[in-house]
Amino acid sequence: MMDRLHHYIRELRLLRKTMEAVKKQNRSFDDGKNGSSEERKAVEEEIATLKSRIQSLESECAAKTDEMNAAESKSEALKKQSEGLLLEYDRLLEDNQSLRSQLHEIANTDGKKSM
Repeated sequence: MMDRLHHYIRELRLLRKTMEAVKKQNRSFDDGKNGSSEERKAVEEEIATLKSRIQSLESECAAKTDEMNAAESKSEALKKQSEGLLLEYDRLLEDNQSLRSQLHEIANTDGKKSM
């Protein structure tokens, strides 16, 4: 579970870096629009493609973030459940030891009476 969280975090960072690179490239294209009509048209098409890629990456990033948050919540719930089970296990061990002691005392008392 934790490995999956780390994987999602790494993937999220990679997606964010990719988005920033695409945004920077988009800005540089916007700044350098002084070219021929064909170049401008090609650049505008690439910008449109990059903008749609940015939207796709942003939605993928949001989905991964939601998935990561859900996994963290589940991990925390399991951790709390585990802590509760450990406390219950310790209590049961104490009860078991107490009952064994009582049984041993009863056995010793019965042994002394029959002598």
